[in-house]
Amino acid sequence: MLTSILTGLEGFIVSYGPWAVFGGSILEQVVTPIPSSVVVLGASFFLMKGVAMSAGSLQTMFFNISIPAALGVTLGSLLYYGISYKIGIPFVERAGKYLGVSVEDLEGVEKRVKESRYENLFLFTARCVPVIPSIAISLFCGLIRYNPRNYVLITFFGAMVQASILGIIGWQFGNFYLTLSEGLSFIDNIILVVLVLVVVIFVLKKRSEKTRD
Repeated sequence: MLTSILTGLEGFIVSYGPWAVFGGSILEQVVTPIPSSVVVLGASFFLMKGVAMSAGSLQTMFFNISIPAALGVTLGSLLYYGISYKIGIPFVERAGKYLGVSVEDLEGVEKRVKESRYENLFLFTARCVPVIPSIAISLFCGLIRYNPRNYVLITFFGAMVQASILGIIGWQFGNFYLTLSEGLSFIDNIILVVLVLVVVIFVLKKRSEKTRD
């Protein structure tokens, strides 16, 4: 069953390319159990593996992964930003346990923003580097009624930087996988793909937890 799921997923991503990245990026912002890095890592793994790194291939990754992902993240994140903007703390208190975010988490983000002294730069960096949960950033910006125009710009460009970094990581893991997979059976290849993605997501999650602590 796992084999058929992964095969179908790869076929879907390869067939729809940037549209799959765009749609997946929206979902990962709305459906909180989906790690915020899994879409770009998976897409770059499937779309770019076996491709040698060059100026042309970097441009291909940028237009097929980075930009669609940034657009999807920006559009998807507006949901919780807008709800938090309108309702505020009561929404977090009621729905936070289902979203994996608490009022204390948002207070932690607020503390870091104040310590940084540069609100815009901090929020941009938080979008670039996946160490603070994306939903926490969206909710926090809504709570403080952060300027909508600045929010969209910072989210888009920050997500684009993050997608480019994760895209290159997934791409290189794909090439590494192809090197290791020579001589392995199809089932072994599927297991190897899963292990690689699990390791990357685990490392990113641990970094996020350390930052939140």
